[in-house]
Amino acid sequence: MASRFFRKLTVAALVLGAGAVPRAVLACAVCYGASDAPQTRGMNFGIFTMLGVTGVVLSCFGGMIFCFARRARRHNADLTS
Repeated sequence: MASRFFRKLTVAALVLGAGAVPRAVLACAVCYGASDAPQTRGMNFGIFTMLGVTGVVLSCFGGMIFCFARRARRHNADLTS
């Protein structure tokens, strides 16, 4: 019961604190659409970097599966001949 009260009290304090400092809760340059801002360019670079890393890792897994399948086929052919 007390836990629920403290949770509500914490949420209320955060909402009131955010309302007391309105400049801190304003959206950044990315949200406003300032495409020439350094923050926007940095965020785009970060997104493309994460996409690149994900693509490389997925390609490596695909290559590993292809290599294992080819090795299994060769091994199976050696056993049957």
